[in-house]
Amino acid sequence: MSLKNRKKRDRRGRNERESASYGSHSSSLNPFDSGKQNSRRQGIAGPVIIICAIIAVLVAADFWLNSDKIHRGVEVGSISLGGKTPAEARQIVRDQVVGPLEEIDFDGPEHFTRKAGEMGVSFNIDETVDKAYAVGREGNILDRLSERLRASFGGATIPPDIDYRPAKARGEVREIASRVDHPPREANVKIYGSEVEVAKSRDGYELNLAATMASVDSAIHDMSGKARLRGDVLDPGVMTAEAEAAAKKARGALSEQLMLKAEGKSWTLSPADLGSALDVTKQDGQIDVSLNRDHLDGRLTNVYNDLTVKPVEASYDFDSGGDVFVKPSHEGRSVEGEKLLDSIQGGLFEGKREYQVPITVAKPRYTTAELEDKKPTELQGTYRTNYTATTDQGQTRVENLKIASDAVSGTFVAPGGTFSMLDHVANLDYFQTHVIVDGAETVDEGGGLCQVTSTLYNAALYAGMEVTERTAHYSQLPYIRPGLDATVWYGGPGTSDDLDMKFKNTSDGYVLLQEYVSGDGYIYANVYGVPDNIEVEMSSEPVFRAEDASKWVAYYERTRNGKVVYRDQWETAYGALIDDEGKKIPTDIVPVAEVDGTYLGPEF
Repeated sequence: MSLKNRKKRDRRGRNERESASYGSHSSSLNPFDSGKQNSRRQGIAGPVIIICAIIAVLVAADFWLNSDKIHRGVEVGSISLGGKTPAEARQIVRDQVVGPLEEIDFDGPEHFTRKAGEMGVSFNIDETVDKAYAVGREGNILDRLSERLRASFGGATIPPDIDYRPAKARGEVREIASRVDHPPREANVKIYGSEVEVAKSRDGYELNLAATMASVDSAIHDMSGKARLRGDVLDPGVMTAEAEAAAKKARGALSEQLMLKAEGKSWTLSPADLGSALDVTKQDGQIDVSLNRDHLDGRLTNVYNDLTVKPVEASYDFDSGGDVFVKPSHEGRSVEGEKLLDSIQGGLFEGKREYQVPITVAKPRYTTAELEDKKPTELQGTYRTNYTATTDQGQTRVENLKIASDAVSGTFVAPGGTFSMLDHVANLDYFQTHVIVDGAETVDEGGGLCQVTSTLYNAALYAGMEVTERTAHYSQLPYIRPGLDATVWYGGPGTSDDLDMKFKNTSDGYVLLQEYVSGDGYIYANVYGVPDNIEVEMSSEPVFRAEDASKWVAYYERTRNGKVVYRDQWETAYGALIDDEGKKIPTDIVPVAEVDGTYLGPEF
């Protein structure tokens, strides 16, 4: 039915209602009142009818005009879709609503762009347009009209249908953080030879994940697609200005060569030499350039070598007639290194370029006058042992005797001092020869060393020295009388099983040791000292003998001016010697040397 026909029908219905109204009130007691009421009703109904008619016309017209379009006033986000077909609306949503979110732009220390999918954002355009199209088309007539009116006054805004997964976005933000985060770089000073360089400071940066994610959330929710990287700028501990100040100090120290003078000589240190001796250190935001004393000391080696003269110690020796004489001492000189370094350290950064090298006299420990005053002129103790009283008759053993004897001979011991055999004979270049180990003969370095030790041991006893350390052999040996022997052993650096022979100089003067190998088959040891009227008597005898063991006791008596001042005795136990077949040699058939070292046994 057309709008025109509907209007005719409405007029016809209204006339009929009016006629019926008149008829219904014809029996009223007051016809005048009835006429007034009818007049008022007619006055109200007329405008209402007109308004309803207008609305009906507008609704009908709007329906006819927008039957396949989104109603006016409907918006998605802030974009109007009113009057658009669904197809047109989808394109608008795609271009103007979703478009800004196709990529998320990050501004900050650097610029980054991430696609929506990478940020966990996806869009449902069809669902969004369907919701917009449904405005004013659902519910009863009043609901539809209400929505239409609300849309007309800007009250119908449809949020875009967006799926957002923050966890995925957070992963992308973390990846961006790995690119923009960097630690601060402190300024520094580098010295290369005489060149000084400054490495400038740089701020660091640390992205704030929570704050940046909040910006991402806002960019998605407000459909802007614009996010901001939020983080903290990290200050370096040492700024460029501090480094520049330190570099200036270093350049001043290296601006010229440095000159040292002493004894009419001069030496120079180049700027590169000085540069190698400068240290750059950082502490509490400051950079300091200082002198490395050890490094500079290494650069002064040639100065020390040129000026250092080692003192010559006075010593004793024997002239061609066998008399003792003093070899004179000489003073030396040495550089007072610490004083020189103090001076350079105090002046280098103040521009001082010339320094006097401080020198001190290096006095000898033993002076000529001192040794002359206490010169050992008297032979106080002597002893000899036969080096042919052994199964090893090779020349290499004799050479070992000479090596050890030469290491001892010429040694002097100050009053109260202690002589150590190992200090003189250990770790020398000995030959491989026969040695006795636990009674059996074997081959090792240093064969004969114990005979040199035993010979000197007895000479020291006869000289009245106080023996403070002595170890006997495992078995009786033909070249030395049992009870009067001494052995040494060194196991090498760091070992604790060393065996030594030591004695103390208890006299008032120096003692001089002399030991040598003679061509008569004996090795001799002499101890010289100042006259002290000392005489010593020694002896030893067996107190027990068996096939595989023996025990000897030694007797010692020292007199001064005919009066006994010291007596002692000691026991020494021995095991059996082992022959080449591994059998024990009875102790009572082993040759025994005399007390004075004379050997009367069988020829070997």
